Amino acid sequence: MKSHHQVALSVLTLCISQQLYAQTDNASDVALNAQTSAELTSNAMSNETPNVTLDTINVTAKARTGTALAQKISEMPEVTQVITENEIQMQATGDRTTGDILAQLIPSLGASSGSTSNYGTTMHGRPVQFLLNGVPLSSSRSLSRELNSIDPAQLERVEVLSGATSIYGAGAAGGLINLVTKSLVGYGPIRQTRVGVSSSRGFESDSLGYHVGQTLGYGGERVYGRLDVDYDNKGGKFDSKSNRVSPDVNQTDQQDTESLSVNGSLGVELTDSQRLDLAVTYYKDEQDTDYGPDYGDGLAVLFGATPSLKAIDGANVENEPYTEKSSVNLSYNDDDFVGSGSNLSLTGYYRDEKGRFYPSAKSAAAQAAEVWQDNGLTDQSTVDQLSSAAVFVTQSEADIEVMGLRAALQTETELAGKNILLSYGADFERENSEQTYYGQDLNAFLASNGLTAQTNGLTYNAGPDTTIDKWGAFVNADVDITDKWHTSAGVRYQKLKSETDTFTPIYEQLLEEYFNNPAISSTSDAYGIDYKAGDVEKGNTDHDKVLFNLGTSYQLTPNDQIFANFSQGFTTADIQRALRDVRAGFVVNSDNVQPITTNNYEFGWQGKHGDTVARLSSFYNESDKVVRFTDSYTVEVVDTDERVYGVEGSLSHDISDKWQVGGSVAYTRGQYDKDGDWLELDAVRLTPLKGTAFAQYNFDEGSNIRLQALAIGGDDKAFKDQQQDPDSSALPVTGYMTFDVLGQVKMPVGRVDYGVYNLLNKDYLTVYHQTTYSDLNRLPASGTTYGLSYTVDY
Repeated sequence: MKSHHQVALSVLTLCISQQLYAQTDNASDVALNAQTSAELTSNAMSNETPNVTLDTINVTAKARTGTALAQKISEMPEVTQVITENEIQMQATGDRTTGDILAQLIPSLGASSGSTSNYGTTMHGRPVQFLLNGVPLSSSRSLSRELNSIDPAQLERVEVLSGATSIYGAGAAGGLINLVTKSLVGYGPIRQTRVGVSSSRGFESDSLGYHVGQTLGYGGERVYGRLDVDYDNKGGKFDSKSNRVSPDVNQTDQQDTESLSVNGSLGVELTDSQRLDLAVTYYKDEQDTDYGPDYGDGLAVLFGATPSLKAIDGANVENEPYTEKSSVNLSYNDDDFVGSGSNLSLTGYYRDEKGRFYPSAKSAAAQAAEVWQDNGLTDQSTVDQLSSAAVFVTQSEADIEVMGLRAALQTETELAGKNILLSYGADFERENSEQTYYGQDLNAFLASNGLTAQTNGLTYNAGPDTTIDKWGAFVNADVDITDKWHTSAGVRYQKLKSETDTFTPIYEQLLEEYFNNPAISSTSDAYGIDYKAGDVEKGNTDHDKVLFNLGTSYQLTPNDQIFANFSQGFTTADIQRALRDVRAGFVVNSDNVQPITTNNYEFGWQGKHGDTVARLSSFYNESDKVVRFTDSYTVEVVDTDERVYGVEGSLSHDISDKWQVGGSVAYTRGQYDKDGDWLELDAVRLTPLKGTAFAQYNFDEGSNIRLQALAIGGDDKAFKDQQQDPDSSALPVTGYMTFDVLGQVKMPVGRVDYGVYNLLNKDYLTVYHQTTYSDLNRLPASGTTYGLSYTVDY
């Protein structure tokens, strides 16, 4: 691996020296800027860390980084929580990812995968619509890297809603998670430097990681701007026995990865009520590692042998995995539209996402066996022997472009003596996606036992080039029926259209290549097999739906509120991914690519009694279709009923001015109809029983220390149930519990953050690594890891 350690250490030393010098000369400015920022920052930025707040949090009027969620967050009956900057800061030390942080802080969100991907991360058993500054990160063609889009140090808050709303319709069946980047800087200059290190338990040199970050900003009377730049260099991953963990060849991981994250914002106050805001983000990470997976002698793992899961030194991958994302949001706000007191918001956005995965072997043995048998070869042992040669090595790379426009108008009015907030508007989004498999030299791969991956010049379609248009129009009304009773109702019209280009399915290409291989062609000629890859002609789909949401909350007492909510979600399967594995002649039309409508119900209570804040809710959702991976990793939409239900709760209590304790629990169950029997959904769809707990002590002058736990319950019910389903891919889950110690120390100059994760060095596998893909994915989680960082404002 290329070494940047000396460069990183030099930069760290330079930054620290610069900031300590600057701090001495600017102490009075710091106090003034801190006071101004505190006055301008939302009360969502409180130093307290409750999981639920009953106070009104208006994030619309002062949002600078794009379209925030277009209602008062605490008045949405479906709200789960708002995660503050302080909570994020405390969790972000070391090599913690955004996925790690949110899994700890959001009760119903799936556990972190421990890899680059957030594949299988659901809420209430349904897909989550991830947003960045109010515009979608989640595409129809998902690379499952939404949480790998921004450095956690650049987040101001995270807004979490359960279920869908009329304002955000398509793709939000499970809920919304809106990542809001930092933007508002107050008056005058703002500067911050961040440096940090991370390491595994054994402090192996290969595990060392470094972080450097810098913020520059200025707020004037009419013009304001901010720039955050963070560079991260992650080391290798080591398990509880101090053994290096093998690379994740399915979804890739973060080992030996360099990343650069940039967040910029620029705003202009055009008039007292009008402003224009530009938000730009750029993120790129790329792996550069000398380690590869252990496929065993002669690639035995690919033929059924049990993998050692060791990381083998000597990897030579020509094109390393990477993720690259850029986004631009331009928004216009008028708080007094045409002098009516209404709020007009217009947002245009563009996002480009590229991703490359780890090279891996791909088998077409099952498809080859079908062709042999269809042409008269009936001896099974001969078929198996011949088909075993249908092995290829490929590397997937995708490119997704999204552009869209949102317009919303909010106006307050009165009807029959009732205060009403009307929100209505329209949105349009176009998504273009393409994905390609690049062939790798099989001989080099075989000779190196899978350590060498060099391109061979061949390419394969990973599904058709796809264009998806999403049109929506909505109206939503929030009504204060009494001073205690609030109701919200909305309707949304959603239209989804897709167009797919003519393409050659990958298995068609692989079979043509296989049957024309000189080692096979003499036998295939004898059986009259002259295999020619067939195409799938271009096609289109067109679906629309009227969606409804209705919610209400009632203030039982000054300290207790109950709420109920109904909402509908509407989406299609990942069309490009679902079509990847079809065979020639498949017809792409609205009948063959069906949409999925989800009905969501939620009921709960939240309250604040003295120093105790708590929330308890139950949920139920249903749909008439299931999207799932089969045991051969193909995607299918199953036309059958599905139901998901559960309960979640959270609690925090201030024992004293210094002590806080709390925790959360989420229990989710679900079944699908298989020939009249209800079979349990697996842990790829549903997070097993999940609980968190914490105890925090706050010292004088702003320092603190926190002990926290995360527990996952074991479950094998889906595995047992799905023995009745030949297409099942369900696997059992073994439960685990981890503990972390983390905290912050206020220094005379700046702040030190520290974290010790997996404190007890627990040997375990994440849910993702237990339940997805093959035995080569049964990778252990990290053992004890350490993080230490220093932050200074000046």
